[in-house]
Order: sequence, then structure tokens, then C-alpha cells
Amino acid sequence: MVRNAEEILTLTSTGQIVNLFPAHMTRYWNRPDIAYLPVRDLDALRYAMVWRTETENDLIRAFALVAADLGPLPAVPGAGRR
Repeated sequence: MVRNAEEILTLTSTGQIVNLFPAHMTRYWNRPDIAYLPVRDLDALRYAMVWRTETENDLIRAFALVAADLGPLPAVPGAGRR
């Protein structure tokens, strides 16, 4: 059982699995032991921030506003490819 992204990266880097990652992985988890290859006929994955209503606070609302102001960041073309 895989519990988090780091475990997926470890299994991928050792050749135990092949995994589809979203394009932003090349920006934030660029690793020399993993080759990221684009899947050109697959639509982009959409993401959204979520949190439990009862845990919402000023810090969460401020973070959500900053993320909305920044908007989506493009993946770095060619990063992480071998």
C-alpha cells in the first residue's frame, strides 16, 4: 500500500512501478532518478483547495486568497526529463 507521494516517487525511482503524475511534478519534485514523459492525449488534471468547514480560520482564508490571486502556474517545460 502506498500512503503518500514520496512513496510513489521512491517506487518509481527504483523501477518497481510506473505512475502517471500531473505536470506540476516536474516543477516541485524534479528528481534526476525519474524521467517525466508527457502524455499528450490526456486532458490536464484540475485541482482545488479544500478544507473542512469547521477548521476554517483567518490563516486558511488568507492562503486561499493568495492562491487565487496567483492563479495556476505552468509546468516547467522539459524539467526532469532525461
